[in-house]
Amino acid sequence: MVSAQGDDLAPFTAGSHIDVFLHDGLVRQYSLMSDPKVRNRYQIAVLLEDQSRGGSAFVHQSLRVGDVLEVSHPRNNFEIVEDATSHVFVAGGIGITPFISMAHHCIQNAIPVKLYYCARAPETTAFVDHLTRLFGKNMLLHYDGGDPSKSIDLTKLVASESNAQLYCCGPRGLMTALAEAVEQRGGSLITEHFNPVGSKSNDEAPQRGCFTVELSRSGVSIDVAEGQTIIEALKTANVDVETSCEAGVCGTCVVDYLEGEPIHNDVVLMPDEQKNSLALCVAGCKSKKLVLDL
Repeated sequence: MVSAQGDDLAPFTAGSHIDVFLHDGLVRQYSLMSDPKVRNRYQIAVLLEDQSRGGSAFVHQSLRVGDVLEVSHPRNNFEIVEDATSHVFVAGGIGITPFISMAHHCIQNAIPVKLYYCARAPETTAFVDHLTRLFGKNMLLHYDGGDPSKSIDLTKLVASESNAQLYCCGPRGLMTALAEAVEQRGGSLITEHFNPVGSKSNDEAPQRGCFTVELSRSGVSIDVAEGQTIIEALKTANVDVETSCEAGVCGTCVVDYLEGEPIHNDVVLMPDEQKNSLALCVAGCKSKKLVLDL
């Protein structure tokens, strides 16, 4: 991607992503793979999903060279820990994308870095040649052929990298298993979620219930029914709010609340931010009323 006006693009830090506005209100988030020092282009990667919710199918089937798209300013929920002495990246599948810009940052700043890249098979593993040039001997490829019994030994990985800052991006199962290994063996882990919260099983679905949302600026009250999201209730009442993933991973629909006890189901807000803000798409509520700064 380059600027339609030929200008430099907005600067970004390693691990950032952008919102890409595709068509008919469809917005998707993609990690920036470019070297953060390169200002004249953004690079993203879009995997064509078998069960696309519209985003990847549109990119692969409809976009053409020269098309003009609107994108957001870069945002970063997956920042490099600057005071760490070494970094270890654990990627699964297309979860490799944020680590490419992060690798550029580490290499340019002479920070020790290593990559564990997990995939099904060599023929489905993206960017291997580029990653080899970046990481050299500090890259380990692990193929499991789709057999969970042949997955990488995360307990051993955590034990061998006990002094490093760990980062993980990939399927939810990989991130959960690594988090459990870190909890058992000790260490520090930061994860980047790209699987939507909505892909969880029904048993793990966000908690919702009957409550009332009050919009403080207009005084309008809207009932949120059992099993309904706040976003859905607002749309039913013809209240427009900006949304994107509707899965609690992008932060587009985060707003402040003034009263009530929300149930936070997102993976965007930090604990201190949850004291004042919530993600409308996945938040529930313990109290009967939730007052929003809208």
